[in-house]
Amino acid sequence: MLKTALITDRHYLDHFPGRGHPECPERVKVLLDMAAGLHRERLERIAPREATIAELELCHDPRYVALMRQTAARESYDFDPDTHASRATYHTSILAAGGFLTAVEAVLGGQADNGFAIVRPPGHHALPDHAMGFCFFNNVAIAARYLTHVKGMDRVMIVDWDVHHGNGTQDIFYASPRVLYCSLHQFPHYPGSGSVREIGIDEGRGYTVNLPLPATFGDREYLSAFDRVILPVGRQFRPDFLLVSAGFDCHFRDPLADMRVTEQGFAAMARRLKRLAAECCGGRMALVLEGGYDLQALASSVREVVEELGRDAAEPLAPGAPDREAWLLEKVMKELSPFWNF
Repeated sequence: MLKTALITDRHYLDHFPGRGHPECPERVKVLLDMAAGLHRERLERIAPREATIAELELCHDPRYVALMRQTAARESYDFDPDTHASRATYHTSILAAGGFLTAVEAVLGGQADNGFAIVRPPGHHALPDHAMGFCFFNNVAIAARYLTHVKGMDRVMIVDWDVHHGNGTQDIFYASPRVLYCSLHQFPHYPGSGSVREIGIDEGRGYTVNLPLPATFGDREYLSAFDRVILPVGRQFRPDFLLVSAGFDCHFRDPLADMRVTEQGFAAMARRLKRLAAECCGGRMALVLEGGYDLQALASSVREVVEELGRDAAEPLAPGAPDREAWLLEKVMKELSPFWNF
């Protein structure tokens, strides 16, 4: 059985984006309640640390970081119609970025085989100089830059299965060959980016892999995309560490999207990535919470993934069955064929 570091804290409830906002404190409350009921062997519960200013500035403009600090002195600050800061937002956000770094450090230090950071606010829409899409600091991007720029790793892979395209993460690494960014997302949908043809620029060409999935796709189509595109590319890239933007808003119950993934589908995606990490980087893998706005679906899905993270990586995979996605995967593979073998 593998040992998992589980990082979370009641301070993640402090950020309040407004009454009725879908990215509400209750998202972490239900996960804290769920985690309290977990009695899995080899589950290491670790308190998060705050990210430092230097760590935030690995991905974010110093002027933007300073603006975020200033929001702590205001009752509220609106970055866009969906993204609102309160007095507690800055401190909750640096704890979110630091919480994912805590998970990464636990894996690097041998305290755990893998990790899951249950944090909020989410991060993958956050741009270098602006908040958007409920996100303030880009938690997964900061962790990737920490691994390459502080820990000296050559290659980091990010897989983003949130239903919304992680435009902020893509933007930060669009010209980099050191970070492979792979996203499965509903398309067309917010934020409007993530087409097949967005593959990177300059030295980063081929290191952005977008799988823009039509509405109503579910477990079969997602797993086929993993088997035919993400895993083959990942095996050729051979990351030193695997990071996952784990959003659960592609669940069939989620109110903000139209996908059909189940709890078992999330566990199957996690199993595939766990196998990839075992093959390429000694199992080093960490997940960070992104979206997921149906509270019941969020709690049950995260539970399934945490349970899956503890299972032996050598357990067999049930193959994803080809279905409606075949035409799309052929299009993706054709676009990426100059860079990867399929």
